[in-house]
Amino acid sequence: MTQWYFVWVEGPRGPEPQKWSSDGLWGQLGRQDVIVRYELTEREAKLSLDELASLRPVPVER
Repeated sequence: MTQWYFVWVEGPRGPEPQKWSSDGLWGQLGRQDVIVRYELTEREAKLSLDELASLRPVPVER
């Protein structure tokens, strides 16, 4: 079964949301631009990036 992740990464214009699957995760684990990664439930995995971004906004540094 494929596991899905919602990820915030540093983009050229600031944080960008992405959705990754466990099938392709092996190539992503060493990335230095990852801000945070969330494991998604089956229900959450069906949501759009906009919906996920509103549920899990990018963390604010303090």
